[in-house]
Amino acid sequence: MGRLFGTDGVRVDLNKSLDPAFFSSLSSSICESFGENALFLIGRDIRFGGDIILHAVLSGLLSSGCRAYYAGLVSTPALQYNVKMDGGFDGGIMITASHNPPNYNGIKVIDSDGIEIPRSKEEEIEQLFFSSKLKRFKSSSIEFDVPKYHGAIERYVNAVVSQVDDELTRSRGLTVLLDAANSVGSIALPQIIRRLGGKVISLNGHLDPSFPGREPEPTPETLKLTSKIIGHAGADFGIAVDGDADRSIFIDELGTVQWGDRTATVLAPFIKQKHPELPPRVYTGISSSSFMEEILKQKGISVIWMKVGSVDISRRLKAEGGLMGFEENGGIMYPPHHYVRDAGMAVALMMELLSMERAKASELYSVYPRTYSIKTKYPLESREKGLEIYEKVKAKFSGARIIDIDGVKVMLEDAWFLIRMSGTEPVIRVMIESKKEGQEKDILMEVERLLQVG
Repeated sequence: MGRLFGTDGVRVDLNKSLDPAFFSSLSSSICESFGENALFLIGRDIRFGGDIILHAVLSGLLSSGCRAYYAGLVSTPALQYNVKMDGGFDGGIMITASHNPPNYNGIKVIDSDGIEIPRSKEEEIEQLFFSSKLKRFKSSSIEFDVPKYHGAIERYVNAVVSQVDDELTRSRGLTVLLDAANSVGSIALPQIIRRLGGKVISLNGHLDPSFPGREPEPTPETLKLTSKIIGHAGADFGIAVDGDADRSIFIDELGTVQWGDRTATVLAPFIKQKHPELPPRVYTGISSSSFMEEILKQKGISVIWMKVGSVDISRRLKAEGGLMGFEENGGIMYPPHHYVRDAGMAVALMMELLSMERAKASELYSVYPRTYSIKTKYPLESREKGLEIYEKVKAKFSGARIIDIDGVKVMLEDAWFLIRMSGTEPVIRVMIESKKEGQEKDILMEVERLLQVG
């Protein structure tokens, strides 16, 4: 049986093909999995091909006996919140390719709790898709109407704002540079910032499926111009989102790009203070920094390490409870609001924290040590070769603390590194972070010897 779902939904390269029949059949399989007469909320971002995929999705759902409402242009967290809180939806489908380049589009499938479906549900849908054993309905039993779902953005914005002390944030009057990546982040986030008394400086704020301002994925590389503008614009901090506004990367007033695990290091103690009833633990993927764990441990907060993937983090956070879930790439999950990545909620929390501390963003992030890092990747001929490399690394560093739930993470005294096979391409990824300048290069040389590079 083939596989359709990646780590975060189904994606297609529009430069290679955009087959409406594929999305129609996929949606029929989704309908079959959820059950006849299931009701879905559908949303989309601004990407090329979104209208075509929308109509294909609707045709697949309706022809298989399911029903749908259309929410229009929304962020993924806004759609997820409405699926969860409305109470009438069995699921949702978000048409997006998230942080992927402009030539991609696809879908995310949302369960009735507003969280993306688990892998077991994905496998069921894939089995139905490849088996071609889908039910066919007579036209008399099909619901052809797709009503517009009004107020999705308003409900979402109201919910986010209700989670923070807006009187406190208004008293501070922060100026926020918002880099919305020319996509749906420009719809709700400015409203949230302004409702909390903030002034918005908009960058890449107009909707454009070609993403002319920068690539949809917010990274230090793609945010070079954004980080330069911060100081000149007089902003207290900046936030850059991805294509569907679930991931967020913050930039302090000095123009320093702060990864998601650093932001979690700042936010987690604040959430613990704000919600003492929550279990003092956080959940994150193995790719997050080990130095974050050192800092949070001093604050009485434990770190639960997990495989890379936001859906598993969200579902475990919901099942076991905790202060937050997060990813180093910018996914921030705040349980009192929802268990999913949400850039709108992240910016609201940051505004509240800065207002409470009466501090600069760079001062908040100063709790994190100065570090030197390397992120790179190497071709990998086979999974068997990758597993062999894992064993070599564990043997070489047997005296160190090792976590091998997803690749091999080695924690040294003043450094850590992760070697992990990619789930989407034939490469092995290497992440290294050190407190000592030059040590990261020494570690890379040792890793390359084990990889037999050069």
